[in-house]
Amino acid sequence: MILIVYLAETFFIFVWFYYFVPSAYVLINCELGSENEMIEKIRKVPEVVEVYRVFGVYDIIVRISTNNMETLKEIITWKIKKLDEVRSALSMVVTEKLDND
Repeated sequence: MILIVYLAETFFIFVWFYYFVPSAYVLINCELGSENEMIEKIRKVPEVVEVYRVFGVYDIIVRISTNNMETLKEIITWKIKKLDEVRSALSMVVTEKLDND
C-alpha cells in the first residue's frame, strides 16, 4: 500500500514538472520618461513573453517564462531589476495556471 502511494506521488510530481513551465509577472516602476527605453531593453530578453505599458501604481508589467526556476530567478534579478531606470519592481511567481485547457 505504501509503495503504491509513493509511486502515485512520484507520477504526480513528474506530470506537474512536465506540464508546468515556470513563469512570473514583474511589475515595474521606472524613472519618469524612461518607459520607452525600458520597454525596448526588456523586449531584448529572450525569456520575456509579454510586455505591457500600464497606468497606475506601476509603469510596466512583464511576463517571463523559462525552463526552470533558477533561470527565472536569474532573469528577474539580473536582467530586469538591475536595469538603471528601474525604481522598484514587484515579482509574482506563478504557482498554478488556472484555465480550461
